[in-house]
Amino acid sequence: VKESLQKVLSQLGPDDELSIVLYGDRSHVYMQPTPVRDRPAIARQIAGITSAGSTNMEEGLAVGFQLATSHKFAGSTRVMLFTDERPNVGNTDARSFMGMARDASRAGVGMTTVGVGVQFGAELATAISSVRGGNLFFFPDTNKMQKVFEEEFDTMVTELAYDMKLELRPAKGLKIAGVYGIPGKALKWIDGGAISLSIETIFLSRKKGALIV
Repeated sequence: VKESLQKVLSQLGPDDELSIVLYGDRSHVYMQPTPVRDRPAIARQIAGITSAGSTNMEEGLAVGFQLATSHKFAGSTRVMLFTDERPNVGNTDARSFMGMARDASRAGVGMTTVGVGVQFGAELATAISSVRGGNLFFFPDTNKMQKVFEEEFDTMVTELAYDMKLELRPAKGLKIAGVYGIPGKALKWIDGGAISLSIETIFLSRKKGALIV
């Protein structure tokens, strides 16, 4: 994670700001929002991070979102959560992972979840992506994570459009046999063999993905 944060730092511009919240046996703001103009000082702060005890992820998120929504910044603000365990996405109360993410999205703060070291399944990715401004990436090793941050960081954090709704009705004599490239929960079959798609957030990508009907 520390090496990846250094990659994040290298991708930010001089007018950007970076803050770091740590969560372990306690959650706290490790580095206040700092202009990226002083890269060496921030790099030293990142290098000084140490692992500590247990992992109270939801408390850490609460501290991070509070900082992100209260700090005034002229550009877009985004929380990036690095975690080696599966977030609790079933609980939707205000203090839960998804509850905080939804509240932050209403305040204009998006969230990118970065899973490291454990398998993050499609169900979790769908749940996180269902929150406006949310996306998730899983990296099995450090090299893969660093490569993606170096080559694709700008697209990972760039929200292109919101609340896309699309309805497709087959012409007479045709029927829709299958749909590929979208999570099942975002797809609804409606009267007459038509389909309806609902996508909360569209991100830029260099992956050349497609939706096939």
